[in-house]
Amino acid sequence: MKKKMKKKMKKKITILFCMLCSILSFSQVDLESVLEGGIGDAQTLLKGYVQPFAKGFGNGINGGWSSTAKAHKLLGFDIAVIVNAAFVPKGAETFTFNNADYSSQLQLDDTTISSAELPTLFGSQNLVDRPLLKFTDSDSNSISTSALPGSGLKESIGYNIVPSAIVQLGVGLIKNTDLKIRFIPKQSTPEYEFSTFGIGLMHDLKQWIPFVNKLPFDVSALIAVNNIKSKFFFDTENNPTQALEFNTKTFLFQVLASKKLSILTLYGGLGAASYKTDVNLLGSYSTTNNITIPDNPINLNYKGGSVRANLGLSIKLLFLNLSADYALQEYNTFTVTAGFTVR
Repeated sequence: MKKKMKKKMKKKITILFCMLCSILSFSQVDLESVLEGGIGDAQTLLKGYVQPFAKGFGNGINGGWSSTAKAHKLLGFDIAVIVNAAFVPKGAETFTFNNADYSSQLQLDDTTISSAELPTLFGSQNLVDRPLLKFTDSDSNSISTSALPGSGLKESIGYNIVPSAIVQLGVGLIKNTDLKIRFIPKQSTPEYEFSTFGIGLMHDLKQWIPFVNKLPFDVSALIAVNNIKSKFFFDTENNPTQALEFNTKTFLFQVLASKKLSILTLYGGLGAASYKTDVNLLGSYSTTNNITIPDNPINLNYKGGSVRANLGLSIKLLFLNLSADYALQEYNTFTVTAGFTVR
């Protein structure tokens, strides 16, 4: 069981690694052009380009904390693998590039326009007459002209989604309280480092409110935080300092309700969710034009939050528990959970 779960988690980490690498999916020359054009311009450009991934991951990882409002009996427990898919809204498939927001070293190649919609990481690969960017050096010499690459994910599978996955343990404590733990010790390979720790508490509210304790369904409150740290290395043999660092912290508070109907449980929640995500380009970089690039050149910070409302259905077959729910929030999220439940 542990070996299977470890293999699944490595697979999810590999998917995350591939998507994060595509964040900087410019050719090497284009990445050089972005950095050579000036760190300030590079920060502004990549901030808009990467934004849907950072926001989608922050929204998605808040999924799956609970598939019922009923707490375990004392020392009852569950172990679950949770997979989330945060849907990138259409408005996040592009971002607005304004010449005025950049120095003269990075401008639209078409001098007749001052602003244009460029694809984000989740943009289309089939935009007609895609706007081009012109990179120049401090002496106004042209470095390159190129277009930002969209992933084309929507054209491939029909949806733009940001995936995330986590393993969670829940344990029943006193006073109808569940302790929930998300923990993956540091995983290290030549390609990446990854670790996470999250903790949540779900507490039954019916026991404290006289008129509520007569209701024919369960009502609880949930509060949870999660911290994910990851680092993805580009070239460990020739330059081990070069890496993409991706860290996310999340917070969730919800009032939950559920109703058990034989082997089925209908559940839902209403509350608030927030996240803070940092995307950093680490290491030292040299370019073919011998332009000095400062160490650790890119530091992108994203944060946000929204009301979160979800509705789902779970089924319990002996000890096996399967559930699925859909959450309405900043980036709507579909969550699937599979695990074992005792007591």
